[in-house]
Amino acid sequence: MTKAKLGIALLAFAATAAAETNTWELGHPEAKLMLGIDLKTIRESDAWKVFSDQRKAQAQPAAAQPPLQATMQNMAMDIFSQVDRIFVSSPGNPTLNSKTTAPFLLAVEGKFPLEALKQFQQSAPRRYRTADLYRTTKTDTTTLAVMDGLLLLGDEKSVLSALDRRGRALPPASKLLARAKALAATHDAWIIADESLSKFQPAKAGWNPLAMPFASQIKGIDFGLAVREGIQFELSLAAPDDASASQMAQMLGSQIQMAMASQPNSAEIAETVQKLKIDSLGNRMRVSLALTKEEFTAQLQAVQAASLRAAAAAPKTPPAAVRPAKPAQPGKIVIYGLDGGPRVIETTH
Repeated sequence: MTKAKLGIALLAFAATAAAETNTWELGHPEAKLMLGIDLKTIRESDAWKVFSDQRKAQAQPAAAQPPLQATMQNMAMDIFSQVDRIFVSSPGNPTLNSKTTAPFLLAVEGKFPLEALKQFQQSAPRRYRTADLYRTTKTDTTTLAVMDGLLLLGDEKSVLSALDRRGRALPPASKLLARAKALAATHDAWIIADESLSKFQPAKAGWNPLAMPFASQIKGIDFGLAVREGIQFELSLAAPDDASASQMAQMLGSQIQMAMASQPNSAEIAETVQKLKIDSLGNRMRVSLALTKEEFTAQLQAVQAASLRAAAAAPKTPPAAVRPAKPAQPGKIVIYGLDGGPRVIETTH
């Protein structure tokens, strides 16, 4: 099982009663990237309730969905209904030539049934402080730490260091940590990074070469999404210089205009695009969007209506013709040793 599949499965196994844990203390002190998602707040928001109601109204019967699509949808809904908080921390790779995945720590808060985790435990448990440690594969040191109300996943060094810091006084906050806390106070999902995204790439064998040039151009990121009152979205990308940031803003604006031109006319969608702000300030490209609950509801209904129109207009694929079975070719049986010579008997199968 791949690390990506394991991470998704861990999220799906979490239960609703999450323990309150100060995940800030678990992150790398020298972290250059942090990510947080407060799924509990998102799940209880008006925006999520609107989305959930619309999804139920447009839901297809389970029998009408492809098996893989139904499975992925169920897994996604399990994440939203069972996991409360997710936290990721990474110091990045020291060089861009590393052949190993950057150190990372994934923390998932919840109550986890131990039986369900057994398939990911590829070694006997090893006790360290308050956790039972397991290797998740037989080919590397990726480690799973199981505790009451908390799971940690990452390279062994990152997991052990996090357990050492758990419950201890935090050192003075770094600038990145202070910015992360400020984002988390007002946003339900956020990402912050102070390095080139290339330094957080997976091992070379799994890295998309088409994404490397783009990742190397991004020198930092601040992203925040809040759904507590409508939708508030903010994104700031640091480019190598002012000219690059301005070019990125122009390219993004052009791509959005091209996407709009290829879609059916929708007053709600067009109005939302008008509310989308894209510009640059210094070496940063900035994108922001703010929608009220009513505007978000109208936008969601417009997108779903457009999807239904597109499905209705799509040409229907005729069922494959059933070819009649070919008649069996006659065979022959030759019997030797009879009076008068060999005798040939023809068969139909």
